[in-house]
Amino acid sequence: MEKLLTLTQNALDFLKKSLDEEGAAGIRVDVVPGGCSGMSYQLDFVKEVDPSDVLIDEGGMKVYVASRAAIFIAGMVMDYVKSPMGGNIVFENPNASSRCGCGKSFRTDDSPNACAGKCCS
Repeated sequence: MEKLLTLTQNALDFLKKSLDEEGAAGIRVDVVPGGCSGMSYQLDFVKEVDPSDVLIDEGGMKVYVASRAAIFIAGMVMDYVKSPMGGNIVFENPNASSRCGCGKSFRTDDSPNACAGKCCS
C-alpha cells in the first residue's frame, strides 16, 4: 500500500523547529480551492485535533491530513529547500498533472485548469 505522505529529513528538521516555536501538537496538511492552478496546499499548526483528520507519525512528528485532501496528496513527498532567498516547503505530488511555477498550487487531470497561462505572474 502506498504511503499517504512522506517528509524528507530536511522537512522534518524545519517543521519540528517550527512546531517547538509555536507550541503546536503537529502540522495539518490540507488542499483548498485556489491558487493559479486551481488547488493550493495549506499547512497549519495544530493546536486542537480534528477527529476526522488522518494521523500520520512521520519521524516522531504528528502530521494530520485533512480527510478531504487525502485523495489529492496520496504518495506526496514534502521537502524543505534552502535558497539564497530563504527556504520553503516543496511539494512533490504524483497526483498533480500540472503545477504552478511557484509550486504552491496544482491541478489534477480531473480538475479545471484555472491557470490559463497566467501562473504566478
